Amino acid sequence: MSWKEIINQEKIKIFFQKVLKEKTLSNAYCFFGIEGVGKFALALNIIKTYSCLQPKIEGDFLEPCEGCSNCLSIRSLKFPNVEYIFSLPSFKTQEKEGDSIYSSLSDSVIEEMNSKLRNKINNPYVKFAIEGANQIRIAQIRELRKSLALSNSFPGRKFIVIFNAEDMRVEAQNAFLKTLEEPREDITFFLLTTRRESLLPTILSRCQSIFFPPLSDDEVFFYLIRNFNKSENELRIVSRFANGSITKAIELVESNLKETRDYLVNILRFALKKELPGKQLIESIEKFAENLDKKGAQSCLQLLANWIRDAILLTQNGTNNLIVNLDDLDTLKRFSEKFGNKPLGSAIEIIENCNLMINSNVQIPNVFINLFLELRKLLL
Repeated sequence: MSWKEIINQEKIKIFFQKVLKEKTLSNAYCFFGIEGVGKFALALNIIKTYSCLQPKIEGDFLEPCEGCSNCLSIRSLKFPNVEYIFSLPSFKTQEKEGDSIYSSLSDSVIEEMNSKLRNKINNPYVKFAIEGANQIRIAQIRELRKSLALSNSFPGRKFIVIFNAEDMRVEAQNAFLKTLEEPREDITFFLLTTRRESLLPTILSRCQSIFFPPLSDDEVFFYLIRNFNKSENELRIVSRFANGSITKAIELVESNLKETRDYLVNILRFALKKELPGKQLIESIEKFAENLDKKGAQSCLQLLANWIRDAILLTQNGTNNLIVNLDDLDTLKRFSEKFGNKPLGSAIEIIENCNLMINSNVQIPNVFINLFLELRKLLL
């Protein structure tokens, strides 16, 4: 992905182009903002451009050539001057003092790591997470500190990219702080985070913090149009639900958002029949919810909440300008005509309470059964 292909973030791109041309990279940067807005895309292009043996000028941008040995090595994860730090699954303690922590991981985890890293480098907007990973461990930071204490065997600047830096617990952050307090002039750290406030103030004080704002709905939409063979209506819905995140949008497209929403609306319609179809309703809900994890369940709740918000908008002013679910407008109109005099705002509160139930580890099918029974009680 070239500099021009990074979506928006123009001020940040212009700033770093100047930095690269003047070769004034700082020791550490904290890139913060929601997931999927270009933090890694920017870091990767800085690394590639700085490390490229034959950088070229294209318009106003200094671009990596993509063909020299350094560019090819970065793409294939073989470039010695780039190291990636990210959350790992639990692993056994190293058997020997000099062993790498990665020697404690199974072959399947190593293969997953390499595959997902290559995928992330190929498309910086896809989600990057290792299954079962839950934190960046102090052992990883200690090992990084030891490796950085050695002089570079390969010429050039060394780059350390820390994904989801907020995944470092306090002990790991304190260990990392020692590395920042003794900076080498030929190293640059990129801390990528969605929760800057989770990082120690002492770490942030040693980083140049740069905020990446969410993308617009149109920017997300045009990315989806270029990359997915779906109808414009469906992609427009996805772009509105993505909240400015390309990563979220990709996940929504791949999860058949429209089908999920339609299923939820059908269950709602079923639950609001005059005669409660008790057994059939519960069976429908259980079938729908049986394979949902916490994240999936909360996404479904958001879908339903947004659909009801659309109904409220129609009830209040009848305008379509702010409607997200435009493809389902006829259903929304019928719903708002029938239930517009009911306290639909309280329906949103019921959905929000269900989110709390999921966070409290209530069984997901039970959450949805409770949800639709509560909505029935409210609206009938």
